[in-house]
Amino acid sequence: MEERQQFLEIRDGFSALHRAGKLLQQYIVDAYVKVEGCRLNFIQNNQAQLRVALYSGLMNHLGRQNEHEEAGVPVILPSTFTGSPRNMQQAYQDVMAIVCKFGKPDIFLTYTCNPTCREITENLGSHETTQNRPDLVARVYNMHLKELMIDIKDRHIFGVPVAHIYVIEFQTRGLPHCHLLLMLREDKLRTREQIDEMVCAEIPSLDYPELRECVRTLMIHGPCGISNPNSVYMVDGTCEKKFPKDFLEETNTNVSGYPVYRRRNNGEKVQVGTHEVDNRFVVPYNKYLLEKYRAHINVEVCSSVKSVKYLFKYIYKGHDCVNMEIRHVLDNNEPTGIHEHNEVKQFLSCRYVSPPEGFRRLSELKMHAQSHTVYRLAVHLPDEQHVYYREGNQRQAAARAEERDTQLTAWFKLNQTDENARNLFYCSVPEHYVFNKQQSGHGELDSATF
Repeated sequence: MEERQQFLEIRDGFSALHRAGKLLQQYIVDAYVKVEGCRLNFIQNNQAQLRVALYSGLMNHLGRQNEHEEAGVPVILPSTFTGSPRNMQQAYQDVMAIVCKFGKPDIFLTYTCNPTCREITENLGSHETTQNRPDLVARVYNMHLKELMIDIKDRHIFGVPVAHIYVIEFQTRGLPHCHLLLMLREDKLRTREQIDEMVCAEIPSLDYPELRECVRTLMIHGPCGISNPNSVYMVDGTCEKKFPKDFLEETNTNVSGYPVYRRRNNGEKVQVGTHEVDNRFVVPYNKYLLEKYRAHINVEVCSSVKSVKYLFKYIYKGHDCVNMEIRHVLDNNEPTGIHEHNEVKQFLSCRYVSPPEGFRRLSELKMHAQSHTVYRLAVHLPDEQHVYYREGNQRQAAARAEERDTQLTAWFKLNQTDENARNLFYCSVPEHYVFNKQQSGHGELDSATF
């Protein structure tokens, strides 16, 4: 992979690969698909070597003393594989733990790459187009995202943040976009004045020509509705995004989890293609971010806790795909053969990889990030903890599991010997103690210094 990254670096002089047009797109996608395929093949071909079972089930299996019977498992795609359903579900549970600690998000921001931004167009060679330089698109977007995080975390454009989570996704046409959730300190966005200062849903006046042009080219939805019934957003005669919105003189602070932003009927209109649109078609934006990055940056205020679970499930929904299986069925409606539970094949079915996504993953750039680390504590019934073992050493694994404490059993023992620990909930223990798996071959909780 290192050779591939160096080969895609931009250097002085002529590069046949970077001038290859669509062949560069195909090369990047093929390169990443090969890397991902090798990783998935390793997981699929090594299922029998590393297995997991409940301790009680493993002991029952050993008690039967049947050498011809194996404790088998289906083909599982583990949570350690980035982008797998288990990985997404685990990340969703992590961010819900952050919500329990810091409260609901205050800002929901969506930042989509602008392929015509100055940093991309100025670095294109002669006769080059943006779609044929996915490497350049991915690099510039990553630089802009880093600068955006500096604006949010260090310059406090929305206020002082206490936690954040973001996820990178790729549209069907290939452009990267970021879903970011931000939790602020006590200075929450509650009043109309605070919301109107941070979020705008109106066309700027002629006194601000640059901002007005950014809104016209980047933040107008559609247009759709009666003015354009053939829009791709129209479903059964209405816009699926609920545009055009109604005119509103003042921001309504709490309607179904989001504010209804001010859209005054002040006569401001702009021309988009053959259509003339007003404030009802403007996507909510932040003036500072729009003028600085000149890209589609949708900013929403989360005014109600109702939106929490929807937002986090939305950003961790995973890849879009449709799976369909056709099997021969006998006359008695019983299918022939055995239904195979193979999560690796399910992950690969209808998998879509765009060139910018392939380049971003090859470059090992972050696909998601969060401000805080979440420790996952074990919860299990007696003798039902997970036991990891390799094929052939079931007895050694069972003996090792019998001697070793889990985090939960170590917490019970800690409460017997440490009076201070009795005042802590299980979820609060990692803030004061550290789980040491290596000490004397047992997992123990030792006092930590913070």
